[in-house]
Amino acid sequence: MTLKTRTLLLNVALVLLLLVCNSCGIYSFTGTTISPDIKSITIQTFENSTGEGPSNLSLIVTNNFKEYYRRNTNLILAQGEGDLQLEGQIVSFTYTPAAIQREGQQDIAGLNRLTLGVQIRFANAKQPEKDFDRLFSISQDFPQDLDITQLSTAQIEQLTERLVADVFNKTVADW
Repeated sequence: MTLKTRTLLLNVALVLLLLVCNSCGIYSFTGTTISPDIKSITIQTFENSTGEGPSNLSLIVTNNFKEYYRRNTNLILAQGEGDLQLEGQIVSFTYTPAAIQREGQQDIAGLNRLTLGVQIRFANAKQPEKDFDRLFSISQDFPQDLDITQLSTAQIEQLTERLVADVFNKTVADW
């Protein structure tokens, strides 16, 4: 068998394998385990009940959730009553000292920790046993000389992205 024939057979086998994996409908290369009868998701606006953080925190969190699900699933974002329903509330946005160090007679923070907590309510219309109401929280440390008002939108989006990944894994990846 020539190298050209062998390469052609390998490519055909690879295409067939990809078609078989894709046709079963449940497995995807993003790690999701979405049933084939689930076609849509509703993601409500995440209200900021803390009163803390930037004025657009609610918008940042909501948009990150929508974009992450859009990017990593084939689900259609529905305005209401999707097969999957995700709603939540920002319940903590705290900036606290971490890594306390002693300098002379004074304790100072070597780092400051930003913690973002979101209470998530998830409903699966097709599989109600997968519904949950749970707190998700994520933290990130920043240099002690960085004031919370100096955090950029990009830094907050990066923190939010990790939180969204945790929720995504719990809702559609069964991790």
